[in-house]
Amino acid sequence: MKDNSDLAGPGKDHGFGSGKKGGMGDDEGPGAGQGNSHKGPYANVVALPTCVYCPDPQYTDEAREAKLQGRVTLHVLVSPDGGVSQIQISQGIGMGLDDRAVQSVRSWKFGPARDGARRAVPAWITVEIIFRLI
Repeated sequence: MKDNSDLAGPGKDHGFGSGKKGGMGDDEGPGAGQGNSHKGPYANVVALPTCVYCPDPQYTDEAREAKLQGRVTLHVLVSPDGGVSQIQISQGIGMGLDDRAVQSVRSWKFGPARDGARRAVPAWITVEIIFRLI
């Protein structure tokens, strides 16, 4: 670190490591690693979203009769206001349970993700819904 600056490494213009222009890692910033920071669903996130209202989905009659149990994995884009913007089914189990999982997660409310400046930012998370008969 140079004596006459507040750099966190040999980078120039407040870069971390060998980054330049506020970059972290090997490339020019303001992004982390190699590339720029993005303002959007792929922003550099420091704190992930946390679910504050997360009701469980209901079984379908068809799945209950078949005694189907399993897991539905969803990729969920949480918006800066804590709502759900997009949902993609990564792994489903069928018999209507995938749709029930999506319907349920659409109603969830999150504490939003935060960037390094504590601003609310959109972030993708993975959600697993486990269907288990009791």
